[in-house]
Amino acid sequence: MNRLFRIILISIVIVGLWGITRVQDRVTELDQCLLEHKGRIDNLAQVLDLSVLETCGIIIGGRRYGSCVAIGPDLILTVGHCIGIPDAWIEIGGVKYEILEKWASDKYDVGFVKIEGEISYVELGRMPKLLDEVYLVGSPYSVSFKNCITKGIISKLGVDWEKWIGLIQTDSEGAHGSSGCPLFNKSGDLLGVCVGGPVDGGGVVLCESVDNIRLALAEYLDR
Repeated sequence: MNRLFRIILISIVIVGLWGITRVQDRVTELDQCLLEHKGRIDNLAQVLDLSVLETCGIIIGGRRYGSCVAIGPDLILTVGHCIGIPDAWIEIGGVKYEILEKWASDKYDVGFVKIEGEISYVELGRMPKLLDEVYLVGSPYSVSFKNCITKGIISKLGVDWEKWIGLIQTDSEGAHGSSGCPLFNKSGDLLGVCVGGPVDGGGVVLCESVDNIRLALAEYLDR
């Protein structure tokens, strides 16, 4: 009888220890799940700083338009081929701004516009690297799509296309109307402006690089 009691007692202890171990394992699994879930939330939070939308807009005149972005309190950046839009004005955040001066570089497809008034603006960033995550903010196809955000990666650097050299290639979608729209990193630093691409929405969008923009800006300021 005593032997049977000991066997039962030992069995209860073993089952109890096994149960405690399973509980500890389950707690560890739950902790790991919570960490992974937090990591996913953190990754979701690492997206474009939406405050940059306050600096993005359009340059528009009649039926013609392009995209643009403020890089100074009264200085707007776009592409050179949008500078020629006649009787144009700038619209950012639903507010229209009169154009005081327009200038386009001969070396780069980069243009600058001086406006009357003061607005929020973004900083010029550093050259991106291959596979960096990027965002275009423009108005593809129609002014109804103002500040449309498309996400992609840097797929190539130093691309020569038509008469332009040293462009950035991305698969962040752009189309007619995206010309002049800014290319941002997650922090909202400006990496380039959209020049165009072989096919609308074709997954190959080419942008003037921030390095070329700086060179064009030096031209503009040294006139």
